[in-house]
Amino acid sequence: MKKGIQRSIVAVTAIIVSVILATLALSACDNGDTSSDSIAAEATSIASADTTGNENNEADNTAQSTEIRVTDGLGTEVVLDKPAEKILVFTPSALEIIDGLNAMDKVIGVDNWSIDNKEPLAIGFEGFGDYQTLNMEKITAAEPDIIIGLFGWAEADIQKLTDLGLKIYIVEVNTIDEIYTEIKNMGKILGKNTEAQELADELKRQVEDISSKVAGLAEDKKPKVFYEVWNEPLTGAGNNTSINDLIEKSGGINIVAADGLEGWPEYSIEKLIQNNPDIIIAPVSLAPDASTIIDDSRFSGTNAVINEKVYVVPDNPITRPSQNIIKGLTMFAQAIHPEIFGEFSAQQ
Repeated sequence: MKKGIQRSIVAVTAIIVSVILATLALSACDNGDTSSDSIAAEATSIASADTTGNENNEADNTAQSTEIRVTDGLGTEVVLDKPAEKILVFTPSALEIIDGLNAMDKVIGVDNWSIDNKEPLAIGFEGFGDYQTLNMEKITAAEPDIIIGLFGWAEADIQKLTDLGLKIYIVEVNTIDEIYTEIKNMGKILGKNTEAQELADELKRQVEDISSKVAGLAEDKKPKVFYEVWNEPLTGAGNNTSINDLIEKSGGINIVAADGLEGWPEYSIEKLIQNNPDIIIAPVSLAPDASTIIDDSRFSGTNAVINEKVYVVPDNPITRPSQNIIKGLTMFAQAIHPEIFGEFSAQQ
């Protein structure tokens, strides 16, 4: 539409210039001035004024089109004038996405936790605090274009940073569908929309490749699964969590979600025994190996323990909302349906 309007303007301008030329030529003849250079100069001046106006409009449109708007996990709209060149990242999952977009050169600092725990992507960076204790002075001095924060930050800290004129994007992702959105948001922030769309599309393709293989299973062919989030009190994963997505897309039934529970609820041992899971999965941070759960007398009567279908998985590919969640889905699929996906193998 814009190009059509511009072509019309150019055409009209050409007609006007032609009329002016003719008029000036006649006037020059009447006055005895037949200088073609004089006529051309005046016409060119008029045409140039019109062209300059169009160029100014184009510049205004370009400036407006570079404005970036993204909505973070708190529902807050974050506006940037241009793609970020200096980013502070306090969220390991966001750092993984940025790495996946080949934009680590935009990162100027990370959280202390990542450094203290020797996170591979955090090597070589300075720490700027964590979600409990932000180094406000150091953050301000760094003059970041945007700060990628973690859900759970104190509202007072967020407000203080905002009052200092700093842009903050808070990460809060609960499902695999939201991971696709998160990847694309990071792409917008970095000015890497094409790369982000490709990364999100590739993740979606891999997820659908697994889920499609179990989509037609009858309910009685889907094992009942319990993911043990915490031991004391016993805690599971319910609806509206990435863990539930991993179980369902792997062809299993999440017993906690089946009870109508959401998030990360406490789950009584009585309920666990009553629902009798066929498979128990736990993160390595909770259980160093499967024997930790198999030897727990509370679980001894469950089918999962009796049949030794207890699996321990690395934390990061399971809990971090990034493109690496595909590793978690692969492990869940192998644990739940080895006859389809092959024997279980832990992936870092």
